[in-house]
Amino acid sequence: DWKKAHNKKVIGCYPMYLPEEIIHAAGALPVVIWRSNEAVTMGHSHVPPFNCGLTRSFVDDLVKGKLEFMDGMVFYRTCLQAQGLPFIVEQNAKPPYLEYLYLPALYPGNSVRDFLIDELERLKSSIEEYTGNRVTDDRLAQSIDIYNKNRRLMNTLFELRRNKPGILRAKEVMAISQAGMLMPKEEHNRLLEKLLRKLEVREWGIQGRTKVVIYGGLCQTVQFDLLDLIEELGMVVVDDDLYVGTRYYVNEVQLNDRPILGLADRYLKRIPPCATKGDWETDWTDYLIEKVRSTRANGIISLMIKFCPPHLCYYPDIKRKLAKEGIPEVLVEVEHEIVSLEQIKTRLQSNMEIMGGI
Repeated sequence: DWKKAHNKKVIGCYPMYLPEEIIHAAGALPVVIWRSNEAVTMGHSHVPPFNCGLTRSFVDDLVKGKLEFMDGMVFYRTCLQAQGLPFIVEQNAKPPYLEYLYLPALYPGNSVRDFLIDELERLKSSIEEYTGNRVTDDRLAQSIDIYNKNRRLMNTLFELRRNKPGILRAKEVMAISQAGMLMPKEEHNRLLEKLLRKLEVREWGIQGRTKVVIYGGLCQTVQFDLLDLIEELGMVVVDDDLYVGTRYYVNEVQLNDRPILGLADRYLKRIPPCATKGDWETDWTDYLIEKVRSTRANGIISLMIKFCPPHLCYYPDIKRKLAKEGIPEVLVEVEHEIVSLEQIKTRLQSNMEIMGGI
C-alpha cells in the first residue's frame, strides 16, 4: 500500500553500516533487513544450521517469497556468514536491483578512506542508474539532514531513559528504534517529536529496581519476552549498546563541501566499537564501563546471539575486564527458534544479589 501511494522503490539494507542516506537521496525507501519471528523451515536447504538466526531467518523469508515487496537489496560483508547472502539472493529471488559493497573492516590509514569513498561513489552511481534519479550533493545533504535529525531525536529519547529510568519499558524503546529502521525517516521524526513532548510531562518513578545496561545482539533484535522477563525480575534497563538501540543512532554525519566524505568519515569512526571491525586502538569494554559508570548501573547483561563468531571472539576479554573493574555481568545466550525463558530466569535470578550495587 505504501509503495502504491508514494510510487517509490523499497531497498532492503543488510545490517549494520550501510549508508542509507544515499538510497534515500535517490528517492527510494531504505529499510533494514530483519529476521522474522517464525521458525526456519525452507531456509535449511540453503544455509547451515550453525549460522546465526538472522542469516537463516532472512534466507527462509527470501525463499518463501516474503521479501518480494523489496525492489532491491544492498549487502556488504558484515561477517563470514553474511558474505554469501547476495549469491543466495541472486540464485533464488533475482530482485531487479542487487548491490554488494566492499566496506573496509580495518583502519590502517588514508588509503582505507579513499577506498571507502570510491565504494560509496559506486553505490551512488548504481542507485542513480536503477531509480533514474540523480543523487546531487544538495539532495544528499538534505537526506543527511533528515537522518541527523532522526539521530538527535533518538538520542534525546535515550538520554531521557538514562535520566528517568523506567519512563518507557525496554521493549517500547526497542520498538521505537526498530520502527525508525523500517519507515520513512521523515515520518519517524514527526512521531518522535510528538512522543518526546508527551514524555516530558509524564510522571515516572522506580523504587528498589536494579539498574542494568544491555549490550550485544549485534545485528539482531532482542525478543520482547526476554526484555519483559528482565523487568519482571525487578530490573530496569537504563542504557544499551545494541544495534536496535543506541548503536544505530549514535553518530551524526558531519557535513562538508562533499557530503559523501561525511558519510565515509561516520563509518570510519571508532565509537561505538564493533566486533565486526578490526580496530585495535579502541577498547569495547572501556565503552561499556563508561555506560555503567555514567548511569550508575548495577551491572551488565551480555546478550549473546548463538553462532555469532565476532561477539564470541571479544566476549572473554570483555568478561575479564568487567570483573577486574568489579562490575557484575551475566551472560544470556539466545537463539532464533528457541529461547528458554526459564533457564534465563534462573541465570538472571542467581545474579540479582551480586548486582545489588557497584
